[in-house]
Amino acid sequence: MISIFSNSLGQEELSAVEKVFDSKWIGASKVTLEFEKQFRQLLNSKYSLSYNCATAAIYDSMRLVGIQDGDEVLIPSINFIGCVNAIIDSGGIPIFCDVDKNTLNILPEEISRKRTNKTKAVLLLHYGGHPCDMDKLYDVSDGLAIIEDSANSVYSSYKGKYCGTLGDIGCFSFDAMKILVVGDGGMMTFQNDEYYDKALSYRYLGLTNKDKSGVDSMKEGKDIWWEITLAKTSGRYISNDIVSAIGLEQLKKLSGFIQRRKDIWNIYKSELSDVDWITLPPEPLDGCTTSYYLFWLQMEDRDNFAKYMVDNEIYVTFRYYPLHLIKHYDSWHNQLPNTEWINDRTINIPLHQNLTDDEVGYIIETIKKYK
Repeated sequence: MISIFSNSLGQEELSAVEKVFDSKWIGASKVTLEFEKQFRQLLNSKYSLSYNCATAAIYDSMRLVGIQDGDEVLIPSINFIGCVNAIIDSGGIPIFCDVDKNTLNILPEEISRKRTNKTKAVLLLHYGGHPCDMDKLYDVSDGLAIIEDSANSVYSSYKGKYCGTLGDIGCFSFDAMKILVVGDGGMMTFQNDEYYDKALSYRYLGLTNKDKSGVDSMKEGKDIWWEITLAKTSGRYISNDIVSAIGLEQLKKLSGFIQRRKDIWNIYKSELSDVDWITLPPEPLDGCTTSYYLFWLQMEDRDNFAKYMVDNEIYVTFRYYPLHLIKHYDSWHNQLPNTEWINDRTINIPLHQNLTDDEVGYIIETIKKYK
């Protein structure tokens, strides 16, 4: 079956991991620092910190912007469950927002309608890699923290600035289904000195960012180099040199991955443009670039179409099932007409750099034969 997601890991990554093994130190060290450095340079970000997964970064972002009991966080219903779980577990109240029918990005007018004196932040998603309309979002989000779920949008840009640097905090994912893959992992980006200092501590057990390893303290001449100083209590969300070594090799290939995805996107748009029973995804906004993470179709007969594609050995799915329709979140349910319309009509088809021309042709041919 043709997969909807794929990764491109090879000998380069294996060789990089082998060097880490040979070093006899596989925890977070020089390789991880180098990965963080190269990632922030790629995005022209002031700071970046690696995490063991993007969800951990999202959880930490709630603490960084100060979400407490009763604080409201606006979030598009088309989003990943880890994001709303982070809001709830921080004591916050998720306010589910409707999205644009075509881009599946949050509607700025929803923020205007739903923000109250309890609203503290907006947690937005750049769906499929297409940046949100940030100029409009800035206008309606004045006074609110903006957290970017950039899991879909590595190297996407909005008017010359990269996703993850457009708001107060950006959170990236490098899991097995993303474009840049390390197995599991994530990155947080920000431009704020205070957030950076706090994140260093939150990310590793609440230790003060001035604390160094016991070996470092011993070299500095401390009599008790194993002493611990805590700034707060927290979990342990750091990455390590194994996955960072993979990430460094993946960074070298990232532009090639995105170019191949763009080529496939353009083939889909060209070859499917005359199929009158489907609606194709829009191009990104003027002045924006996209990672081409997802390609989506919209149609009246979505469920039967999905079964037909799977029967023909092409895996399809819908990312992401609306949060406000998940039973566990009933307490915060509200009606979102665009999101519910999307949920009945939208399906994602394969889009990744490992698709062959023959596979792309077969996918197109199979779609056209449905009706």
